[in-house]
Amino acid sequence: MEVLKLFVPYGPGWLGGAALVLIAAYFGRQFLDEYKRQNQRKGELDLKREERKQAEVDERAQRDRERSQMEGRIAAQMERSNTLIEGMKTLMESVVASNDVLHADLVHSQARSQGMAEKVDHIYDRVDLMYNKETSR
Repeated sequence: MEVLKLFVPYGPGWLGGAALVLIAAYFGRQFLDEYKRQNQRKGELDLKREERKQAEVDERAQRDRERSQMEGRIAAQMERSNTLIEGMKTLMESVVASNDVLHADLVHSQARSQGMAEKVDHIYDRVDLMYNKETSR
């Protein structure tokens, strides 16, 4: 009540004006508090968004590193495979050359065996002829 007595000399207009100023100050403060909270939430969302973007960048970089490592392993494996293939080609060429030599030796051996067989047949015929002469006497 004492507050009302202060405004009596100025009239009811001043009392209404003071009430209006107090109400405006109250709602203004509420508005400022809400504005600060909104800005704080917006800042937190922006921070989370930036953190998420950074996490995506880090994840992408990690995938790129892993892919590069995998490609390096694949390249090394391909190099080893190519080396093995070249080694196998060389080995096969060596086997083919060895087989050619063995085949030539076999052909030569067969020809010699054929010649020896003819000589043995000739000797057999001579011995048989001599045996027949001896037995017929």
